[in-house]
Order: sequence, then structure tokens, then C-alpha cells
Amino acid sequence: MKNKKEIIELDPITGEINLPVQQDSFNEVKKVKLKASSVISPSDFVKINGRFEPTKDGLTKILSSLPISYSWSIKSDEVLTLDGEAYAKVKGVLSVTMGDTVRDIEGMGIVEANEFNNNMKYSLHNMMAKAETRALKRAIDVAFGSIINWYVKNQLETK
Repeated sequence: MKNKKEIIELDPITGEINLPVQQDSFNEVKKVKLKASSVISPSDFVKINGRFEPTKDGLTKILSSLPISYSWSIKSDEVLTLDGEAYAKVKGVLSVTMGDTVRDIEGMGIVEANEFNNNMKYSLHNMMAKAETRALKRAIDVAFGSIINWYVKNQLETK
């Protein structure tokens, strides 16, 4: 079998380096990135400590709106105590498939029991669910970070 030629792309404006992919997958990956940048909007971001951060809803919109396959699996989950304070920790893997290109991205989320107040009841379920949500959000953020960074730089920080 012939070796397919891999190509790397460098965006001179954003500094983004696209991972090497098989040449026949390159256009598919580029289409996915363009689609992702078109589905997000300013309301998908919040400003925290002077920095724009994507919301969970915004990241989920990116993931669910694209012509890709993906799966989320939990690698480990645990509830621990440190200095008498309970916390939950979840590690997971997001697998994203675009054409022939597959990326596995790990994410970890931690939630401390003291984060819960009267508005949200403290329970083991709520701690684990919130930790898993954070882990998934981080994995999506890593998977689509170049798009998010481009959007922040070109759409949010210019205003």
C-alpha cells in the first residue's frame, strides 16, 4: 500500500498549526472548522477576569452542530476528601472523528462540595454530574481550541 502524503497547514494570522492529516482528509477537517466558526456567537462566551471563556452550551453547540462523529467515555470517577472537604473528580476521553482523522482528547473535572449553596442541593449525584460536565467541557475546549481562539481574537476582542 502506498503511503499517503500528510500535510501540515500554518495559519499566518492566528498562528494555528493544524495537525498533520492525510491529504484526502484535509479538506474535510477544514470544512468542519469553518462550520464550527459559523455556529458560535457572542452569547456563547462569558468574560471571566477579563478573559473570554466559552460556555458549556456554546461548546456543546459546536460539537453537536458539526458533520463529525464523536463519543464520550469516562475513564475514572471518584469522590475523595482532602482536609475534611469532599470533592469529586472525573476523567474522560472525547473521541472525535472527521473523515479518516480521529482525535482522542482527555478532560478532567473537579468539583468541591463547598461550591454548592442554597440554589443547588449538595448531593453525590450533583457533584459527579458537575465534575463530568467540567471534564467534557475541557475536552471540547481542547478539541476546538483553535476555532475558539480565532473567534475570540477576531469577533470578540475587536469590539
